[in-house]
Amino acid sequence: MRNSLTLTAVLLGASAVAFISTAPSSSAGSSAAAVAPVATTYKVDLSHSNILFKCKHLGVSYQWGRFDAFSGGFTLDEDVSKSKVSIKVDATSVNSNNKDRDDHLRGPDFFDVKQFEHMTFESTKVVAKGDDVFSITGKLNLHGVEKEISFDVTKVGEAATRMGQRAGFEGHFVIDRMDFGIKTYPDTLGQDVTMHFAIEGIQG
Repeated sequence: MRNSLTLTAVLLGASAVAFISTAPSSSAGSSAAAVAPVATTYKVDLSHSNILFKCKHLGVSYQWGRFDAFSGGFTLDEDVSKSKVSIKVDATSVNSNNKDRDDHLRGPDFFDVKQFEHMTFESTKVVAKGDDVFSITGKLNLHGVEKEISFDVTKVGEAATRMGQRAGFEGHFVIDRMDFGIKTYPDTLGQDVTMHFAIEGIQG
């Protein structure tokens, strides 16, 4: 009788352990999921992204342009401080809707693409500001000059779509072109250049 009771107790105990270890709502599993950080890396989807710029012309209007070729991506981490952004822009792809002006922009008066083919940005700090707004600090390398800049971005959305897992951000920042060695035509063009961007990334 004693052996029978002992065997029954062992079987019940084993059953309980098996149930706890396989139950989908176990507290141990929930705790592990809660503390495990999740990071997702996205590559820029060029066909759904834009980088534009504007600069005052003669003090009466803005001349707009864009870059048609750029690459890079970003990593979103549940620990926002571990999120990252990296963008590389092909300066030869500048497009202001005028061939002669674009050839001039590629030349030594402006981007000087034979020496400085690319512009890059690498983040060094990401901080959440609330309501899907983030402050990003990083190094902008333009025209052979590297400067630290900070700006805000807004998360437009993030979703699993029929075209894959995607996330999008938009924002802008202002630089003084003189700080980057582009000092030509001070009486014609404004010093401040505003960069606007809308970046959509796809997981991968």
